[in-house]
Amino acid sequence: MDYRRANRAFLYMILASVALTFVVVLWFMTGGKNIPILLNNVLSELMILIPGLAAVFYSGDSFKHIVPFHRIKISSAFYTVIYVILLFPLVAFVNAVSMLFVDNAVSEISGDILNMPIWTMILSIGIFGPLVEEIAFRGIILQSYHKTGKILGAVILSSILFGAMHMNFNQFAYATVMGVMLALLVEATGSVLTSFLAHAVFNSIEILMMFSEKDVFEEASELFSEAEESAINAPFLGILFLAAIIATTIALCLVYKISENEGRSAFFANIVKSEKKGYQLVTVPLVLALTISFGYMIMSVYI
Repeated sequence: MDYRRANRAFLYMILASVALTFVVVLWFMTGGKNIPILLNNVLSELMILIPGLAAVFYSGDSFKHIVPFHRIKISSAFYTVIYVILLFPLVAFVNAVSMLFVDNAVSEISGDILNMPIWTMILSIGIFGPLVEEIAFRGIILQSYHKTGKILGAVILSSILFGAMHMNFNQFAYATVMGVMLALLVEATGSVLTSFLAHAVFNSIEILMMFSEKDVFEEASELFSEAEESAINAPFLGILFLAAIIATTIALCLVYKISENEGRSAFFANIVKSEKKGYQLVTVPLVLALTISFGYMIMSVYI
């Protein structure tokens, strides 16, 4: 499967997601009842999974060839868990900065999440969501981009698409950063299994933290919202930035250690110098998809 088909698949993902949103809005306007967050999450992930799998099917390539779920060493899995924990300060910092300009998308649905049994949210947001998104973005899209020889470009662009798929500026910011770190993990191991493990651990920890603080979550959210405008001058943001720099530096060292552990250190160290094959990653369907995504995000802010 080549990069052009991957870009078309992403366009279909965006169109399907926008279509789902309009269907839900129409449902409400015609007197429909509130859609449970679990069902909404599943439908949203299917809007990503179905176009991706269809692209694989019509490409004629095998799923295993396009999405490498190779086994990794137990030690690499252990390092991966440490790696993703080290990413929390970076994600928290990017999230805090983005909230100076836009609302926190997760906090807006936190009430719906907390009204559900914790195990259903772990399965939905902690397991099913990461599985679908890793298959689509670190699997189908990233691996298809690899064929251009532009490994670093593939890492960055697939991460931007991962952020854009969330359809709001707040999640776009930290999802893009997270996407880069997850893609580096795949490059270090040659397996989407590691990025799925990292993504699942990250989301599950967030869900557990949310439920553990259930009694004070709403109050804390209100206090944080009041502090958003002054957060850029607050000492805690500077401390968070410093923590992000230190933790991310350690994480990058650790991901190189993982590449050594999996026998891919030579490849990983030469990502920037990878041999280019003259192809352009950006195509018309991709530009159209990003235009729709960012247009939708802008409309969400001002409407």
